[in-house]
Amino acid sequence: MVLHPELEGAAEPLIFGGPAADGQRFAPAQAEIEQIADRIVRRVALRRMPNAQKRLAIVIYNFPPALGTVGTAAYLDVFASLYHLLKALAADGYHVEVPHSVDELRHLLLADGPAHGADAHIADWLSADEYRRLFPAYTEIEPYWGPAPGELWRDQRGIRILGRQFGNVFIGVQPSFGYERDPMRLLLAKDAAPNHAFAAFYTWITHKFRADAVIHLGTHGAMEFMPGKQVGLSARCWPLRLIGPLPNFYVYSVNNPSEAAIAKRRGAATLVSYLVPPVQQAGLYKGLRALRDAIEQYECNPDPALVADLRDRAAQLGIPMESSGDDHADVAGLAHELLRIEQRMIPLGLHVLGQPPAPTELADFLLLYASLQPNGGLPALIARGMGIDYQQLCARLSSDLAAQNQMREIEARGRAAMLAYAEAHDAEAGARAVAAKLADLVSATALRPLWPKLAELRNGLLANDELRNLLHGLRGGFIPPSPSNDAVRNPAVLPTGRNLFALDPYRVPTPVSMQRGEALANELLARLRAEQGAWPQSIAIVLWGTDNLKSDCEGVAQILALIGARPVIDELGNVADVALRPLAELGRPRIDVVVTVSGIFRDLLGNQMRLIDRAAYLAATADEPAEWNFIRAHALAQVAETGISLEEAAIRVFANAPGSYGANVNFLVESGTWESEDQLSDAFLSRKSFVRTANGQWREARGLLEGALRHVQATFQNIDSFEVGLTDIDNYYENLGGIAKSVERIRGNAPPVLVADAISSPGASRIASIETMLRLETRAKLLNPKWHEAMLAHGFAGVREIEARVGHTYGWSATANAVEGWIYDEIAATYALDDAMRERMAALNPSATAGVVRRLLEAAGRGFWAADEATLNRLQEIYQDLEDRLEGITEERSVG
Repeated sequence: MVLHPELEGAAEPLIFGGPAADGQRFAPAQAEIEQIADRIVRRVALRRMPNAQKRLAIVIYNFPPALGTVGTAAYLDVFASLYHLLKALAADGYHVEVPHSVDELRHLLLADGPAHGADAHIADWLSADEYRRLFPAYTEIEPYWGPAPGELWRDQRGIRILGRQFGNVFIGVQPSFGYERDPMRLLLAKDAAPNHAFAAFYTWITHKFRADAVIHLGTHGAMEFMPGKQVGLSARCWPLRLIGPLPNFYVYSVNNPSEAAIAKRRGAATLVSYLVPPVQQAGLYKGLRALRDAIEQYECNPDPALVADLRDRAAQLGIPMESSGDDHADVAGLAHELLRIEQRMIPLGLHVLGQPPAPTELADFLLLYASLQPNGGLPALIARGMGIDYQQLCARLSSDLAAQNQMREIEARGRAAMLAYAEAHDAEAGARAVAAKLADLVSATALRPLWPKLAELRNGLLANDELRNLLHGLRGGFIPPSPSNDAVRNPAVLPTGRNLFALDPYRVPTPVSMQRGEALANELLARLRAEQGAWPQSIAIVLWGTDNLKSDCEGVAQILALIGARPVIDELGNVADVALRPLAELGRPRIDVVVTVSGIFRDLLGNQMRLIDRAAYLAATADEPAEWNFIRAHALAQVAETGISLEEAAIRVFANAPGSYGANVNFLVESGTWESEDQLSDAFLSRKSFVRTANGQWREARGLLEGALRHVQATFQNIDSFEVGLTDIDNYYENLGGIAKSVERIRGNAPPVLVADAISSPGASRIASIETMLRLETRAKLLNPKWHEAMLAHGFAGVREIEARVGHTYGWSATANAVEGWIYDEIAATYALDDAMRERMAALNPSATAGVVRRLLEAAGRGFWAADEATLNRLQEIYQDLEDRLEGITEERSVG
């Protein structure tokens, strides 16, 4: 009733009634019916009202709260997008005052905030009496946040409303959750309510500004994550209380199906997708480029004396180099590590709403897609034309310098061909240009299967409907539906600007995802068995909704494969149940898997949670030897120790309480308010210890979670995205780092933390340690001039993106102690100690620049980075100078 209408473009899955308790009649839900009627009236008004009379509220975000973070969104340049949107509204007849530039727009929104103790301009105040009169539900907030109007975001005039009005358009800064600097609330809160300021913000938009519609700009805000039902919300659930009757248009990242579904189902949002930035190869720079040059010298003259120099250079760069006794093999292994960095695909810069990629950006999209086609795609065709067996070439990459050079040549030819395609005036001309570029290597017949798919991708990327469809929706028009995924994985998400939907949860995991999941499970087991000398008895795995929706639940398939179970498909093609595979067929023990799922996974993939729990129960109750069934062995041990039932002891899927999201580990880390590592694990264990009972209810079961984690020998998560990596968002260290810290506390020693990489190099293993992946990501992105120059081109927003990744890197130190010292050395040298770079960043976003230095000092203060005294003293001086500037203190005034 929810999903299938979404596939056709429906929005707002609102309940208006259901079967009565006696099952004999339909019972109308009166409050919900009135709410639906109010929302329909507003929708109809959008169609009938002239644009010049409409009043629009555009909501931007500020998280974590600070002057330098206003206007944050996943891979979106918010202020540039706002500016383009205001101009588009003006052209469409809205009464809107458009500033002269993006900088002026940002200045008007932010400039005078700090003078009044706020992060942005104060547009208005909502008095305590107005708030209580206009929002009667304030009484239900008071048990959590105290008497109205509360203490947050207010002064003697009332609750502050941050933002600024531009004619009939109000740009507002959404208040944050409110508990960012309250460690006890972060540790203990399992369910709550929005704070008074948050409720006042939406009350003001609805009743004082009198908006006709609201636009939430970018992925994502907090409104749809407020407590309430998971789907089919009642009028008493907080998201619907907050949004009230307002039509809600939500500009959302195209590659985030799970959170997009939450925005739609819990926030009554009509989604308008936006494109993520283009992905390009990281390339080599500075010391990495010099090291590659030194390797090329060795290739020309394999003198053993040169190997010592290579070892010194690699050590200075923090790159491990083997000492096997075979110099040539060791150099080849080092060169392969450089090749992995060089060819790592990274997103560059930020997207601007309504702006299609440039030809050079388009070329890398096309090349990545062409490379992912079956049997090696375009690179395999080029290799064949060069007389090279592509599969053998991939297998030789880690140990053969000649193979690595051949792969570079293949990549260069492929990029040149795709650039010719991108620069052509249409897809047909592009096909001819590619054929001409590769005529000496690849026949037109061999290339022919690529053309339809490449044309679909090219045309979709260039046909950007983001602003056009948003304006159409604001006129009461229908916004057509679209799947949500990475564009290179599923070109059907293009063109962007459409209303996103997820997938049918009863059809996954698919047979193909089961094959991929089993292969990944086998690779994970082989690695752990080689490292630990035996089968791992228990693995803790983190499951997210986004990654599983993109991959048809490959992560779920992997867990079933580890347990030794398979889906049972009914006559309608739905996944109806699971069954155990016989041990003789499995050929190894059943692995105990402890699964923590995100709140979004809980909301969207409840059927998959039941499948995993069912598989664990079947394994726990199977009459099999303990040495061949670790789930049964551990469950029986817990029964003997605690006296609980075997059914309880077999529970292996843990989540947040209903209506609750996140582990809060990231909030503690970002705020700097945590005093001990136990607080981080306490937050995780407290928030993630809820289980679903047989009758469909939820209860807290921290004892069960801790009991299951006692046996864990490794932690794991899939990174199943082409755009989002370990340091791009804080949720990775919040969840994977959080469970690793919890296992360390319970067992007394830190478990290995492993990830599966969605974009591993040809011939490379997908499984890697967290330390290896952080090294790779840091070199490919944070320290890479190609990456940070693309970010700095976006000014204020770009500096904030740099600060965020420094903070997320630090988060991996706090939760998994996974960041090597050289990484902090290089971050400090690149962004803080380089006077020109620091001044450049400070001119664009002084608050975020100070945040980078502050995080470095905190890393040293907590013992994560052994910086020398001179470096720390210099960083302290720099931080004080930046803080003084933020407070408006000049050197002359200080002297005077």
